[in-house]
Amino acid sequence: MTTVSVKNLEKGLRPSKRMKRNAGYLTTCVGVVGRDKTLQAMDEITRLATTEIADGFPYPQVFVLNRVIVVCGLTKIYEWVSGALVEKIEVTAGNTWRYVDGFEFIWLTNNEASVIRDPKDFSYSISSTLPVGNAIWNFNGQVMVGGF
Repeated sequence: MTTVSVKNLEKGLRPSKRMKRNAGYLTTCVGVVGRDKTLQAMDEITRLATTEIADGFPYPQVFVLNRVIVVCGLTKIYEWVSGALVEKIEVTAGNTWRYVDGFEFIWLTNNEASVIRDPKDFSYSISSTLPVGNAIWNFNGQVMVGGF
């Protein structure tokens, strides 16, 4: 067992492989990830059974979000609940899916439909007011959509 000093742990992983070995940085991180400024063990990954989605490449698209796993087919959106896919909504076929994760609120778009997940009752619905696009991202709390 190796003991890591607080000083070295605070510095974290070395920013470049070209750093000197004795610079006080950690060199490897195995079996853990950085979350909330701490190292935490990675969650066990369960194989998702997606055989019911037969849409062809690049589907299914699997998005592991902060609070939920969303699986998207060409026209259907599912959630991974208790080890099974639960269909949430069916929409018009479009391009591949893009999303913004707001913990309980999720916004998905495929350039044909804009789908939101209600943070109160976790239901999915097609939005008639939000734009559709080929790109969507959260930039410092401002959601941007591009490629109309």
